[in-house]
Amino acid sequence: MSEADERNADEPIPNGMVRKKRRVRKRRSSSPERSSGKEEANKLFAKAKELLIGMHDEDEDFGPVDVAEQLRRLKRKKEDNRPLDEVWGTKKRSTSWLWIVLFGVIFSVIAIVVGLAIWTSQDETEGDKPTFFGGFDNAEPLADDRLTWFFDDSMTILDEAKKTIRILNQGKELDEIDKRLRKSAFRGDAAINFEDWGSSLLTNAWSQFSWSARLVNSSRIPGSQERGYVSLTGKRKNGNPFEVFFVQGNENQLVLDWDASIGWSEMSLSEIAKELPQDEVFLRCRVGKKPGYDQSFGQDDYSGYVLTGEVSDEFIFAYVNLDRPGGRSIDQDFRLLLNYGSFVSNEPPLQEQKATLRLKFESEIGSEGQFEIVEYLNDGWVTP
Repeated sequence: MSEADERNADEPIPNGMVRKKRRVRKRRSSSPERSSGKEEANKLFAKAKELLIGMHDEDEDFGPVDVAEQLRRLKRKKEDNRPLDEVWGTKKRSTSWLWIVLFGVIFSVIAIVVGLAIWTSQDETEGDKPTFFGGFDNAEPLADDRLTWFFDDSMTILDEAKKTIRILNQGKELDEIDKRLRKSAFRGDAAINFEDWGSSLLTNAWSQFSWSARLVNSSRIPGSQERGYVSLTGKRKNGNPFEVFFVQGNENQLVLDWDASIGWSEMSLSEIAKELPQDEVFLRCRVGKKPGYDQSFGQDDYSGYVLTGEVSDEFIFAYVNLDRPGGRSIDQDFRLLLNYGSFVSNEPPLQEQKATLRLKFESEIGSEGQFEIVEYLNDGWVTP
C-alpha cells in the first residue's frame, strides 16, 4: 500500500461502511526455461515457413499446399535422391532429355543452314565460270548425240565463239567472217548488214556472260530433237542485254547463227502491220497469251496471241483458227511453249517466249480482217 493508504487505515470507519483492501499481484519474472521454449517455437515456425516457401518456389505455385501435395513432394524428394538410372521418367530425367533433344534440333537447323550456304556459294562459283568456260544451265550434259560435238571440247568451242564475237565487234569485211556464219535457208543470198549487229558484245565477267546448251524441236516431226546449239548471253557495251547462238557447221566447225542472233525475219512487225501481207511471212518474234485474247469470228473459234518484236511497243495480235485442220495442234504447240493452261504443272504461264512461225493477213476474219498464224515452226529462233 502507498503511504496515503496507510494513514487512511488508522482513521476510524464511519458507521455502515466496511473497509476493503486491494491486493496487487506482483508480476512474475520470466524464467530461463520459458524464454528458451519460446525461442525454439519461433525457430520451428521460421523453419516451417522456409519449407513452405521453398516448396512454393520449387513448382512456381503460389497457392496453399494441402497434405496430399506435401506427400507427393516428399515422395519426389526421395526419388531425386536416388541414382539417376532409377528415376526413369521423372521430371528431372525428362528435363535432361528435353535439353538433349532441343540441342539436337538446334544443331540440325544450323547444319541445314550451313549446307544451304555452301550449296549457294557453289552455285555462285559455277555462275562465275563464264569468264573462262562460260556458264552452264544444266548440271550434266544432255543425253543426246546432237550435242556431243560441244561437250567433247567445250573449252575450245567457247574460245572460238568469243573469237567470232570479237571479229564481229571490230566490224571487219564480210569475206573475213563469212566462213564463221551459218548458211541461211530462208534469207538466201541477201547481204548481211553489220549495223544489225548493234553495240559491241562484252564477254567478260562484269557483263554477266554465260552460256547454255539446248536442243531445238521441229514441229513438223513431233517429239524429234533436230539440232543442238549453244546460247551465249550477256550485256553489250551500251548496257543492253544480248543473246547469240552458235551451231555446228557442215564441216564440224563452230558457226554463228546470224539470222537467229539478230532475229531476222522476212518482214518486221511494223512492216507487217503496215502492208498487211496476204501471203505467208516467215517471222521470228516473242509470243505471249492471256485469257482475254481468245475470240470468236463468225462460226469459228480463234485462240489469240500477242506477237512482239525487239521493241516492246512494236506488236500485233494474231489468231489461230481452232476449227481449221491442224489449228488445234498449232495452238497446243504455243500453249506448251508458254506453259499455258497446263494441268501437268502448277507453274505459272511463261511470258513472251521466242518462237518462229508463219502468218498472213486474212481479210475474211471478222469485219476488218485479222492476222492469222498458219504454221508454228519451232520454239526459239534457231531453226533445225
